[in-house]
Amino acid sequence: MRTNQLMRRTAVLTATIVIASAGLTACSDAQAYCVDLAGYAASATNVDPTKPADYVKILDDAKKLRDSAPDEVKDDWKVIVGFAEKAQKAGKNEVELARLAKQLGPVTSAYKAIATQAKDSCKVDVPKLK
Repeated sequence: MRTNQLMRRTAVLTATIVIASAGLTACSDAQAYCVDLAGYAASATNVDPTKPADYVKILDDAKKLRDSAPDEVKDDWKVIVGFAEKAQKAGKNEVELARLAKQLGPVTSAYKAIATQAKDSCKVDVPKLK
């Protein structure tokens, strides 16, 4: 399992370097988003999308991506950030976290849309949902 994580991180790092070096001549907003997305993908490898408390781990990165996302996934990032903020507010309140866990449908849909766009437009693989 550690080998898979190492391979994913190496692939993300390679993608980040390629994207960043391509952007040295003229970094567009789309390229900047892709670089940020690659960093997010690396940090999100240890996040379990079925555990609301794990969303707090990616909240800052998700906010940055929400703000820089292309129009096609901007609303999807808003869903992810909104859910992560609710999880942060819930803290360790198990009742509230359990309630949030039952609301994963829209979050899952948003995440899948982001993952598809990431692969198609940025050539970045975000971690799969478990």
